Formats: sequence, C-alpha cells, structure tokens
Amino acid sequence: MRRMKDRPARAGLKKNLASSLLILALALALAPAVAQAAPRVIPVRDARAVYRVSQPGRPDQTWSVRFDAAAGLVRATSLSGTPMPMTVLLDLHDGRAQLVLAQMHALVNVPGLAGAMARVMAMRGAHFTPLGPATIAGMRCTRYLVLRRNASGTACLTPDGFALAASGGDPHGRVNVQALSLHVGPQPPADFVPPTGYSEVTLPPQMLAGLLGR
Repeated sequence: MRRMKDRPARAGLKKNLASSLLILALALALAPAVAQAAPRVIPVRDARAVYRVSQPGRPDQTWSVRFDAAAGLVRATSLSGTPMPMTVLLDLHDGRAQLVLAQMHALVNVPGLAGAMARVMAMRGAHFTPLGPATIAGMRCTRYLVLRRNASGTACLTPDGFALAASGGDPHGRVNVQALSLHVGPQPPADFVPPTGYSEVTLPPQMLAGLLGR
C-alpha cells in the first residue's frame, strides 16, 4: 500500500522539480520541432545567467545558472524563493541529476529527472512561429509562438541557443521564465563537480517535495 501511495508522489515530485529548474521549465514550452528550421534550444556556448521562474500561486524563484556547453553540464543555484538554498547539478549527456543541500551536507540523487527532461526535449510535433525580435537582459533574441499537442507557449531565443524568456502551459499548469542577466564566457569546470565529503542520501518523495516548496 505504501508503495502504491509513493508512486503518485514520485511522479508529482519529478514534475514539480522539473518546473522549478530552468532547463525543465524551458522544456515545457520548447519541445523541438521536426522541421529543420526549428530554432536551437540548447546553448552552444558557456555562460552564466540569472533567471526568475514564476508559477501561479507560488512564490517567484530566482536561480543562478551556469552552462558548460561542450560537456553538457548545468549548475543551477537557488537565490530566492525556495525553502532552503540548494544547487542542482545536471549532466545532459548521461542523464544524471543531483541536489546539493549544503545545510544538510548532503548530495541527493534524483533518478529520472534528467531522463524526464530528455524525453520532453525529444518530443515531436511542435510548431514554431516567429513573432519578431526583442531585447531581454541586454541581449537580442527572436520571439516564437510554440504550439504542440495539449500545450502552448512563447519563447525568446538567441541564435546560439540561450532562452531569454519562456512561458508555457499544459493541462498541469503554467510556468514563466525570464532572464535577468546573461554573461557569455568560460565557466570554471570545478563548479560542475559534486562537492567532496558530502553524504549521498535518498529522501522520501514527500520530503523532497517539501524542500522544494511543493
């Protein structure tokens, strides 16, 4: 019985965590299209950025995000809006996702999170309609209307794959992402490595959801 109760909690956790993190929040609006003309949605250059993530009925969150394009690594650190400070490490190549909780001196593996993101990003059938240019966080981008089955959104993308804004919705809810700053340049490789000396732990889905404010 307990296992059956945990299943929806785990499913809800993965979706809620995904909507909290920049890359997954963007994925809600940016499933790549089959057409070759689909814009690039994954950065091809290293950079650091600050994003605001908004969802109806929940406090806004701000995240500092670093990209290592060649290695396919993302480091997202919460700045505000989460119950406690946390860092998320994503490896887009091998599908690894980990939460770093400094207060608990813990490294929490989150099975399936990066895989869930990859499945969303691999969805077919999205249609991109250019809406015109815009300037966000001092950078030029192209605005798109993004439509796919049971979901719709808008996004503003730079030619090298940085999403400066995205707003998407599906039957489960809506999420909005806005870049507050973006600085392109090399990032320290050590920033993407899990800290040493931390205990690797597995937390119940309900406890993880609580840490994430869900």
